[in-house]
Amino acid sequence: MLYPATERRIKEVTSLSRKKGRDQLNSYLIEGVRALEAAMDAGVELLDLFASKEALSDDRVENLVLRFTGRSNKVSERDMGRISDMTSSPGILGVARIPSEDTDCLLCKGKILALDGVQDPGNVGTLIRTAAWFGVEAVVGGLDTADFYAPKTVRAAMGGIWDVMLERVDFLEGFIGTCKRNGADIRYADMDGPMVRDWQPREHSILIIGSEAHGVSRGVRSMADGAVSIESGGANLAVESLNAAVAGGILMSHW
Repeated sequence: MLYPATERRIKEVTSLSRKKGRDQLNSYLIEGVRALEAAMDAGVELLDLFASKEALSDDRVENLVLRFTGRSNKVSERDMGRISDMTSSPGILGVARIPSEDTDCLLCKGKILALDGVQDPGNVGTLIRTAAWFGVEAVVGGLDTADFYAPKTVRAAMGGIWDVMLERVDFLEGFIGTCKRNGADIRYADMDGPMVRDWQPREHSILIIGSEAHGVSRGVRSMADGAVSIESGGANLAVESLNAAVAGGILMSHW
């Protein structure tokens, strides 16, 4: 059954486009039919749905509302524009609970992607999506990496955030050091390192992708066993480097 959305709830959902709002409500946005279908299939804890009157004429939107067992809210096009983070709203969005983290479980994972200062949420989402594709079990981010649950990250991840463990650590260097003491093979992406094709990772391994502008920080780099790089096939007269997400994808394909 559809209910009219309250003004209070609309204001709460509007705040989820900002990290402060997500932290306060421990929730994040999922927008669009395909994303919500994938979220339901993955068993994501959805708190409520919002659909515009116009979008409800779409059979897939109506099916989502019928499938959802929680509260579904009907809103005007104007209010949907307020709560949506997209320039052109798809007309339906859900609010999901941010899952609790359990850093201790990370030590049991075989393949971990660590993000050290990757600040663009689109790059972070793409790296999460790619990690899920290549069977990476967890993605870890330091405090200066973009929020895993920012709307742009969620959209770029294309469902990947529900296929891998996501963890935020206060001190990435300390986390890497703990993994090293537990026998992990730790490598970071760098243009001057050995070619990735020569990397023979151990069963428990970590790949670190650094910031778009500065690469992996000195402290995190000092904890690693070495670097891995991607061989260029061109003259590189104008291209300085690869995009962080592209580089991460190539490296993960060799992992």
